[in-house]
Amino acid sequence: MTPLQVSMKFWEGIKKKNISLITIYSYSDTEFSVDYMNQLLNFSAISFGRIIINKNIAEIETRVTSVSDGENMDILFRTYLHRKNGIWKVNYDESIHSLKTRQEMTKLLRNIQQLTENLAYELEVSVEDIKLKIMPMIQSKLKNIEERLQKKMPEFKNTLNELSDAIKRLLENVTSPEKGEIKTQQI
Repeated sequence: MTPLQVSMKFWEGIKKKNISLITIYSYSDTEFSVDYMNQLLNFSAISFGRIIINKNIAEIETRVTSVSDGENMDILFRTYLHRKNGIWKVNYDESIHSLKTRQEMTKLLRNIQQLTENLAYELEVSVEDIKLKIMPMIQSKLKNIEERLQKKMPEFKNTLNELSDAIKRLLENVTSPEKGEIKTQQI
């Protein structure tokens, strides 16, 4: 059998929790038991990708889809095989370790993504709350400034009129009314 065929049979055994298939197509330093099997990941689909064979060692890209917290979770990892006496077998310990490591990383990344999404939502809500609280205050301050300016307008108008009158008188004094000539003063 090829590494891919052996790998397919092994993962079928894992999926079905069939100790016979697992022991036929793999080797391990640990004993297989029903209790140990129940701890393994439940998955709904499995697929295989690139296969690398180097003499008596093979690695196969493996993807399982498991359901975790009601959501599908795709986990990409490697299945490791060794050929002994011309027969390919899955290195159970190395392959399961690869799966569990990637599974934990996938869960961690999913948790970080969820945390980021929650944080973004909370920030958006906070910004909206700030707008709702600050906008009335800003509008109130602007209205207050407008009212104060309107109260000061007559005073500004009087000051401007007085300034305009003073400039007119100054110009009248500087310009001679009879000749339209500019008066000069000697100092």
